[in-house]
Amino acid sequence: MNSPAALLRAELQHAPSLFENFLARFFQENAERYAYGELFEPLYLDITEFVARRGKRIRPLLLLGSYRIFGGDRPFEDPSLLRAALSLELLHSFILIHDDVIDQSERRRRLPTFHKLVEERLGKIDGAARVGGNVAVVVGDILFAMAVDTLRSTDFAPAVRDAALSHFLRYISDTGAGEVYDILLGTRDIARVEEADISRMYTLKTTRYTFEAPLVLGALLAGVDDDHLRELAELIEPVGLAFQIQNDLIEYRQFKGVDRLRQTDILEGKKTLLLRAAYDHLVDVDRSFLQLCLSTRTSNDASVSKIEQLIDKSGAVGLLTQRMESLFQKAETALENSSFTPVQREGLREAFSLVRQQTQHTGTQ
Repeated sequence: MNSPAALLRAELQHAPSLFENFLARFFQENAERYAYGELFEPLYLDITEFVARRGKRIRPLLLLGSYRIFGGDRPFEDPSLLRAALSLELLHSFILIHDDVIDQSERRRRLPTFHKLVEERLGKIDGAARVGGNVAVVVGDILFAMAVDTLRSTDFAPAVRDAALSHFLRYISDTGAGEVYDILLGTRDIARVEEADISRMYTLKTTRYTFEAPLVLGALLAGVDDDHLRELAELIEPVGLAFQIQNDLIEYRQFKGVDRLRQTDILEGKKTLLLRAAYDHLVDVDRSFLQLCLSTRTSNDASVSKIEQLIDKSGAVGLLTQRMESLFQKAETALENSSFTPVQREGLREAFSLVRQQTQHTGTQ
């Protein structure tokens, strides 16, 4: 007889195709709702294409998995369950579009970012880049409203749906606060950035909506009580931080690749735990070199090479790898000592394992 974890694994293997088909139908069925005329029509097509770009779908899959782990009995084909999962993917797209405008990124999932799509549509007119950014911000706001409306329109019991919406909006606020931390920490010299502030930024900006939101919302929709929801959220925090450290290490491997001048968090001046660990474990003269390279607005091969050399010299990659593994172990110990049933614990281990396998090469986006 298959174990509950094996059954969950088998069900989740079929979930991506169910979700992709539902996503495509959703945008087809809502085309009339968003028929704002000829100026907006191409934007709706761009929104559809942007959301449908093949990603890992970590958030919707975690919601579906959590719903099943905690006893939800609706099939994954259930429209309202898929709408709840889709609301998280719409939220993710809203966050990505705004994040790309803030970072002035040009590529997302190997294709143009949304503001670049708009800019390319406009052609060679004065101010095309500014207009593209402005339109992308507003489209992001529309996706935010679409995400909330999609969750609101599910047919779960009113009290359950209201609780889910309350959690959902709180996660959005947390993510916004994390984005503010990211922006403002980016203006500071690395010597003035505390590790605790970076960890707080990671938790608010990424952990809450990437891991906590889908797992808590899935459990909530399955009927889990508030005490167990709080315990689940506490359990997820070290896991989320570990995944974000993993993301930093993945990006650093990419940074060391062939195209070292492509846009990365390091070259954008973002303050990461990797940079802070490097700074903490360098001697004074090397710290000064790192500060100088990070303060240089125009990236060049010399400054990039120096940053790479200093990070490698500091041993920060090894230190963060150890910390990541320690956080995963901390979460495992907390899970083992939790009040969840053995079947629920096994299911959560399976969910974390699947996410870790999916993200170990290219991160969580």
